[in-house]
Amino acid sequence: MAPNEPNEPAAIDSAAGLFGTSVTLQCLERRLQEVLNTSATFGPKVSTEQFGYGLGFLSVMLRLKPDWQGEKTEELPKSLAVKIPSSVTMEAVSKQANMQEKFKEGSTEFNMDDLLKTFTGVLHSAHASEASFYKMVNKDALKLNVPKCYLADHYGANGENGLLIMEDLGAIATTKPVYETLSVESVKTVLDNLAEVHAFSLLNDQWLSNPDLKMTFGRFQRESGNSFNHMVRTSLELLKKDHPAIFDPLIDRLTEMCKKELNFDYMDTVHEKLGLPPVMTHGDLWINNMMWRKTEDGKGSTGELAAIVDWQLVHPGCIGEDFVRLLCSSAGTDVRREHLEELFEHYHTSLKAKLGKEPPFTVAQIISAYKHLFRYGVLMILPMFGGFVQAELGMMGIENIEQRKQDVLIRAKCLIDDLYEIEDELAVEKA
Repeated sequence: MAPNEPNEPAAIDSAAGLFGTSVTLQCLERRLQEVLNTSATFGPKVSTEQFGYGLGFLSVMLRLKPDWQGEKTEELPKSLAVKIPSSVTMEAVSKQANMQEKFKEGSTEFNMDDLLKTFTGVLHSAHASEASFYKMVNKDALKLNVPKCYLADHYGANGENGLLIMEDLGAIATTKPVYETLSVESVKTVLDNLAEVHAFSLLNDQWLSNPDLKMTFGRFQRESGNSFNHMVRTSLELLKKDHPAIFDPLIDRLTEMCKKELNFDYMDTVHEKLGLPPVMTHGDLWINNMMWRKTEDGKGSTGELAAIVDWQLVHPGCIGEDFVRLLCSSAGTDVRREHLEELFEHYHTSLKAKLGKEPPFTVAQIISAYKHLFRYGVLMILPMFGGFVQAELGMMGIENIEQRKQDVLIRAKCLIDDLYEIEDELAVEKA
């Protein structure tokens, strides 16, 4: 059989589940006809492709390009991003990186098959959180850099899969690779978006009673059988074993800290302990969940924020939670160390303008919240850094691979150094 021509994709079985999920083309066509108020059909040259592989572990992302047939098709979107909550991607990535065998090398008991089973159970709650968020954005016309959402279906009572269908930003935007870091100005752009979300959440309280907007990382970790705790402990051991020149004996103190106390539920209530009001929190604000405008040649990304995505863990939380996640995972060491107060002053000024009054917390209180949560920001990103430098995943690109790996590992080392300094400071305050 001759290969398909580039402009003539192979026919797709419309009744078959897409990329290992239960969602079919027939389902997508029917739901889009309903929300777009059209009778147009996908047509014979409809195509789908998976994208973002390895970047999101709780969903399958695919690009849908309908070959619209019918009336007024020029008004219909030519390409759409479809997000299907599923553990299929995590299973594939874990097999590719041989994670079960790697974690066997550690002393902490860990079973990847059990992890995948427990993750399946929390997908419903995580998806409900994200679907409710996008519905709220549409309803209240929040001025955020998020993709336009055409459809946000919850899981059905009869087992129908949850589903998000959004505008496809792939032609104009991309995520940055983990070995790149954000500049001061890029971080400020993200903080402006957080100020918009926080202003809305401080001026309105209806969202606080929405049962779907409660998926904290602590809850996620707990309902997945405390699997992330095991992953953290094992990842620390592997960092020391695989990169002793950097982490031996540096990481020993952190390993002991995790043996004594590793409680991600702390993040859920720390705002109460610090006397701060809850704000709407993204919960997973790191480099893979931000999209940036592409350069003119389309080969790289600029510092212009196009969208913040993946709102599966949105919840009432502490003002410092998204800040610590963002800066630990995505900013360079120099940005985090030398510009912290400048960044939070920028955020505070932006929030004041959006609220039309003084915020209910000071810059000093924001910094305090950030420091109280810094431990968890570090622990959430170290396993990712340790995993992404593995050659099997190909996350370091195709050029300067060894230098990029070294840069990421040095960032991890600096995070640990800064964590010890902050922990010592907090201990003195407590005493």
